[in-house]
Amino acid sequence: MHGTVFPPIESGEILSTYLFLIILLGAVFALIVLNRTIPSLVNDSFLKGFVTLSGVLTAWELISFYKIVNPVLLPPASKIFSMMVYLWSIGFLQSQIYSTLFQLTIAFILALVGGVIVGILVSYFAESFAFMESLLNAVRVVPAPAWLALSILWFGIGHASAIFIIWLGCFFPIFLNTVAGVGKVEPVQVESVRNFGGDNYDVLWYVLLPVAYPQILMGARIGLGIGWITVVTAELASADANAGLGWMISDSRILLDITTVMCAMVIIGTLGVITDSFLNRLDGLVKGWS
Repeated sequence: MHGTVFPPIESGEILSTYLFLIILLGAVFALIVLNRTIPSLVNDSFLKGFVTLSGVLTAWELISFYKIVNPVLLPPASKIFSMMVYLWSIGFLQSQIYSTLFQLTIAFILALVGGVIVGILVSYFAESFAFMESLLNAVRVVPAPAWLALSILWFGIGHASAIFIIWLGCFFPIFLNTVAGVGKVEPVQVESVRNFGGDNYDVLWYVLLPVAYPQILMGARIGLGIGWITVVTAELASADANAGLGWMISDSRILLDITTVMCAMVIIGTLGVITDSFLNRLDGLVKGWS
């Protein structure tokens, strides 16, 4: 498949170990200077994190360079980043990232909306919807990848199957945390709203959601993390060459192209950190009852 999707990278296009280490050292030095001159732009936490990452990359590069571990099994970091630049330059990487982000975004939004709604129904309106909790708990213990065969039968090979698998991974942490969050609502809080003439909508908007918000956000972060974990399995349900980073890992693994496998893994890890950081910034956005 690789030969038809993208040609192999030439040895001359791979960043040398010496140049790679010089670039890392230069980046560390530049960040130290920025940290000293513009601390608001590069804070101490970011600098320490980057220095630690640089140390890991340096060790990784030297282990492969001196063949402490077979470079076939552990390609040098310079080759991984060279492959990223190469795949980006030919337009291959962008389509994989777009496909994965599209599927993950749709699945996460559906899981967030569904998990919050069902969680509120099960916890706050327990008399009418308590039966749903037992049913959902039975479904929850079945791992999302186990649904792959059924998802292909139900939705066919393509985005719909992948979205379903990712949705399963995201949904249950959001649902369970919503139930836990709504469980923290005190009866006096509900009565306070009703005593001022509030209806069920007012209770939902001014009590349930603000009180449960921290738990919902925690569930969203956990669910998004599991969504990234299920991406690889979910994208097995596609035969399209632009099916996403998960497909890229699976296809490269079959061909023993470890460099491309690790390239996709690094990108997934990076995107996972970015998306989690975005959700983390939403902490405290909604003020609960004091």
